[in-house]
Amino acid sequence: MKKFWFHLITALLVLGLLAACTTPAPTATPVPPAAPTATPVPPPPTNTPKPAEPQKLILATTTSTADSGLLDYLLPDFEAQYNAKVEVIAVGTGQAIALGKDGNADVLLVHARAQEDAFMDAGHGVRREDVMYNDFIIVGPASDPVGIKGMKKAPKALAKIAEAGAPFVSRGDESGTHTKEKTIWAEAGIEPSGDWYISAGQGMGAVLTMADEQQAYTLSDRATYLARTLKGIELDILVEGDPILFNPYGVIAVNPAKSPQINNDLANQFIDWLVSLPTQEKISQFGVAEFGAPLFMPDSALWREAHGGAEQPAGVALKITGGGKEMAWTEDELRAMDTLDVDYTGKDGTTTTYTGVPMNALLKLAGAGEGATLVLVASDGYTAEVAMTDVQGCTDCIVAFDPAGGLRAVLPKLSGKAQVKGIVEIQVK
Repeated sequence: MKKFWFHLITALLVLGLLAACTTPAPTATPVPPAAPTATPVPPPPTNTPKPAEPQKLILATTTSTADSGLLDYLLPDFEAQYNAKVEVIAVGTGQAIALGKDGNADVLLVHARAQEDAFMDAGHGVRREDVMYNDFIIVGPASDPVGIKGMKKAPKALAKIAEAGAPFVSRGDESGTHTKEKTIWAEAGIEPSGDWYISAGQGMGAVLTMADEQQAYTLSDRATYLARTLKGIELDILVEGDPILFNPYGVIAVNPAKSPQINNDLANQFIDWLVSLPTQEKISQFGVAEFGAPLFMPDSALWREAHGGAEQPAGVALKITGGGKEMAWTEDELRAMDTLDVDYTGKDGTTTTYTGVPMNALLKLAGAGEGATLVLVASDGYTAEVAMTDVQGCTDCIVAFDPAGGLRAVLPKLSGKAQVKGIVEIQVK
């Protein structure tokens, strides 16, 4: 019996061991397949050329082109087109011209024609071109304690300010504006001095701020004044329209012999670009959106030619042809003649007072005969015909000095077509 149980237990143990040996091994956790290896990106070739460094152009200019915002408006186009960086030195015209004389600028953009001509005559510059123009204005507090508002003669207005001892802020920096101011004082026969006359030695923007703070009068170019009205100055335009307030701008390439650092090639490219038709067109649009009229009028030779203008002989402002003898006068010669103040009311109902020379007096000098037809020719090619008899019977028909520069025919009793802006010639037929 004992043997029976022994064999049974042994058999059971053997069967248990055999069952353990046949149990399947645990399944291993599957390993995800490795992600495919990305194709390596080759490094950029070491011989790729670097972008060229921008060329540098040093532009010495009057503060009005900077303070008005004109340069910020124009220069990015030039810099992009020529891969250039323009370094602007905005100072008075006198200081800008001095920088040119010392060879510390490549190109000048200034507005004092007598100084520009002297600069060229002395050989400091190698090229000068007309660029644009606007005008000067006398501004002051809206209360106008001196009472100069509406005066047509700038010298008389300054004389009245001096007589009253009212505060007047001058640029005092030999700029183009200061030069013009001194010309007007000289015309008035006055050497300004005293506590009322404040010589600031500052740019136009700063002077306008001072005048605004002190409720003083000052002379400003129109563009900077208008730009500053957007920044809060509350001065009013009191005197405008006198031909003496005309304000032309010129661009000059400095003589490269003055310094090996002068970039004459880029200076000439800048001048070509500035007087080109696309840039002149941009100038004609500057300020239109904000003020309804441009702050500067384009005036390059290319612009005048494209708009039908024919250049007059040097210095000649008006000529009469086809009469008994051909006559021609400079603007200074016309100003020296006896003049009339004439009111003209335009289509919009606005009345403007113009100063000019009687047209009959000019026709008499040219020996124009009775019964002729007069053809009034503008600088842009526009013409208008009027009968000689109509002009002879018109005592207030004048060739006027346009506040914006140049001349205009003002014939109040005749049609609007006869009011020729920019008149340069009277043809007698």
